[in-house]
Amino acid sequence: MTLRADDQGFTLTSEHGTMKINKADDFRPGDLLETSIGACSGLVFKRLLTNRGINYSDLSIETDKVQAKEEPEPIKKVDVHVTLKGSNLDEKLIRRLFNHVYTNCTIAQSVKGAIEVEETLEIVQTQEALQ
Repeated sequence: MTLRADDQGFTLTSEHGTMKINKADDFRPGDLLETSIGACSGLVFKRLLTNRGINYSDLSIETDKVQAKEEPEPIKKVDVHVTLKGSNLDEKLIRRLFNHVYTNCTIAQSVKGAIEVEETLEIVQTQEALQ
């Protein structure tokens, strides 16, 4: 990855594409950290569900960061709320699998002790599941 300074901040370039990073209208560095924690948790959870052959119709993640009031306003906490939708979901099994997400998320483990990560799960039973 390469970060190149521009008038607004930086442009990140990698084999996956480009992204603007600044403190104005584009992604901020804190947004990327928040997103990394949520995406990592989601990828771990998807892998656990797939390994158990659990079908679902939708998986979404909402994240929210809490920053300290004092400068330089470090991130103190990231809330990760996962919503899983599907039919005939075994809620007990899914919650048991979800308990393994934090310990298997590389990013959450990397910030352990510096940033609190709180993960919550909402299971919504629907009529039909797709995957």
